[in-house]
Amino acid sequence: MTKNKQTWLWGALGLAFIVSLYLLKSILLPFLAGLLVAYAMNPGVRRLERLGISRTFGTLFMIFSFFLLIGLLLFIAIPFIQAELLRLSSRVPQYGERIMGALKPLYDEASRYIEPQDIERLRELGGAYLGDVVSWGIKLFSGILTSSLALANLISLIVITPIVAFYCLRDWNKIIETIDRWTPRPYELTVRRLFAEINATIGGFARGQALVCIMVGIYYSVALTLANLDFSLVVGPVIGVMAFIPYVGALVGFLLSIGIALAQFSEWSSIGVVVGIFILGQTLEGYVFIPYFVGDRIGLHPVWIIFALLAGGVLYGFIGILFALPAAAAIGVLVRYGIEIYLKSPYYLGDSSLTKKKSRETANSTS
Repeated sequence: MTKNKQTWLWGALGLAFIVSLYLLKSILLPFLAGLLVAYAMNPGVRRLERLGISRTFGTLFMIFSFFLLIGLLLFIAIPFIQAELLRLSSRVPQYGERIMGALKPLYDEASRYIEPQDIERLRELGGAYLGDVVSWGIKLFSGILTSSLALANLISLIVITPIVAFYCLRDWNKIIETIDRWTPRPYELTVRRLFAEINATIGGFARGQALVCIMVGIYYSVALTLANLDFSLVVGPVIGVMAFIPYVGALVGFLLSIGIALAQFSEWSSIGVVVGIFILGQTLEGYVFIPYFVGDRIGLHPVWIIFALLAGGVLYGFIGILFALPAAAAIGVLVRYGIEIYLKSPYYLGDSSLTKKKSRETANSTS
């Protein structure tokens, strides 16, 4: 088979794989989640193997420990979140009155330049749009709870994911050996090198970003609690969980915290403290946490990370968001390899004889 035909064959297989992923996206969540759990647990199972524990028993131990930890966290977190939401709903009228009181000076100032009937119309429009947004949110939440597809996905995630994770983790070495056997022999060393780079990139970034999320969540939880901000123990973890999206987590947390601070505090100094906490938090995240824990492991600019997350969400929904960064890291390794080949190819260097002639002429002119 000629090289040109091989290129077309691999291109067609890659395109068929991508199309299959897109067509089957509605059922992929438990399988990809299980694969992700197996990938994350594999280093731990290998350590247990080095201690003399069998692969099967180590897999059972790691899978059981992982899902037991997740279950305990949900068992503890859900009642707490429910209680916080009930407390928030009971304080919404009070917060609304305080916000209107805080905005009254702006309203009075605007009334000097805008006709009263126009201001009243703006208030009515704002109230109508706010009501539409709240109504849409309630309908969306209700639809999620009552959707048979969402319920089926939830059940499949709970039931199928542990099974997929167990078999993938137990047979991980066999899977890797099979892929290695199927790799075309002329490209064996190249494929191994690329897979090693992809594995190092994804593993290093995942571990580093997880530590960043934990540190950010702890910082905002402690700092906002010390600032006496209501619901700080909910806002802090939310910011930590969303910290894997550059800038978005901090922006959402800042808007949420400032909204609560405006409703809770009457002194501008207390609101200024909340603003200062976020300024310090962004400084720590950008100049301490990310450089130390993540560094340049993913090799992608933050703008491309945001693009990857949005593109993954648009194409595959929650699954796309979940796998956007690993996919972006893998694509980044492949793109860098492609650029490396391009810079050595005639497409970049031009005709080799002409290049050598120019280099000789340059050497003669300098001498």
